[in-house]
Amino acid sequence: MKTKRGFLLFTIIYGIIVTVLMIIVFGGYIIGDIIKGGIGALKEIPPALVHWYNDPTGFFFTYLLGYAIVWWKKWAGALIIMAGSLLWTIINIDNTGNLLFTLPTFAVGFFYLISWLDKRKETKNIA
Repeated sequence: MKTKRGFLLFTIIYGIIVTVLMIIVFGGYIIGDIIKGGIGALKEIPPALVHWYNDPTGFFFTYLLGYAIVWWKKWAGALIIMAGSLLWTIINIDNTGNLLFTLPTFAVGFFYLISWLDKRKETKNIA
């Protein structure tokens, strides 16, 4: 039981680190576009949420949405994070540099899914 609690703590710390790095990298990219393009650059965000090829905006917001959900529903947030990471990798398969971002984010989703499965198994054993 102590190792499961340790794994959950590791998952939370790892998730926070990856999320902060994502906010610094992609949030800075988006804020830089807004500073450079002015308020009109905000109009480019909704189309960028749909067109994921060489534009990290959709991937970034999908990750943030999944990470916010993971605090209430671990399995749902984990699946959103993992699906977004896989989708971003498949769409941008010709750019292997994207793996620098998708592997850590996929790991966040995977770790939260494993911790949810461990907790679920633990509650079934108690009942």
